[in-house]
Amino acid sequence: MLIQSDYHIHASFHRIPKPGAEPGPTAAEQAAAARSAGSRFVGVVEHCNASPYHPFLCLAALAAEYRSAGFDRDGVFLGVEADLADDGSDFCGRAGRKKLGLHYVIGSGHCSPAVSPELRAYLETEHRRIVGALERNGNIDIIGHPFGEGIRWEKAGLIPRWSWSLIPEAFLEDLLRAAENSGKALEVNRGDFTDPVYLDFLRNIRDRHILFSVGSDAHNTAATVRAAERTAELDRLGFAEEYHWRPDR
Repeated sequence: MLIQSDYHIHASFHRIPKPGAEPGPTAAEQAAAARSAGSRFVGVVEHCNASPYHPFLCLAALAAEYRSAGFDRDGVFLGVEADLADDGSDFCGRAGRKKLGLHYVIGSGHCSPAVSPELRAYLETEHRRIVGALERNGNIDIIGHPFGEGIRWEKAGLIPRWSWSLIPEAFLEDLLRAAENSGKALEVNRGDFTDPVYLDFLRNIRDRHILFSVGSDAHNTAATVRAAERTAELDRLGFAEEYHWRPDR
């Protein structure tokens, strides 16, 4: 039986707000919601990238809340979701991690069809960044939502339907091999378990004893329940707790 955990929960209260935007939840609110949703271990994060809404000072504010006297840190960890560059490096870096005293770093690719309308270009970029991070970036602990941005090309009307069958088989094998060799974790951060290629990818993670993490990617308190749904699916697939990534192992 898998222990429910969720290390990809955004405390977006600490972002620089877009004009007219409502403030997001604090780390304390997200941690409480995740506990109520059944997560025994919780990780709060914010983005670190080139966006003017995610500057490093937002992470500093998040870290200050986490370390404040009234914050319940029992089973709660402090992390970051840092964007990956083309060479596999990340926006937070070792210096940023040390300065904030982060327990872990999630490295993610974030691509937009507005910038790169060709799906193949996105897939190549995602592949290059993830494999580079796995092979050469010792600062990364978890790869966040691998190929998780593909659905955006469907929503933009640039492809009829997104599915993992559109990802070259060699790209997926490269990712699995690099994860297997690196000892880093791959995040399960997708609600659709009907895609046969995605299910085969998950079975490879299971059978090759690759570390895995479950992430809700919650940006509000209600979304923290996603971790329970995804953990239950992995339980049904026979994933072992032995390979379930934890910051304190």
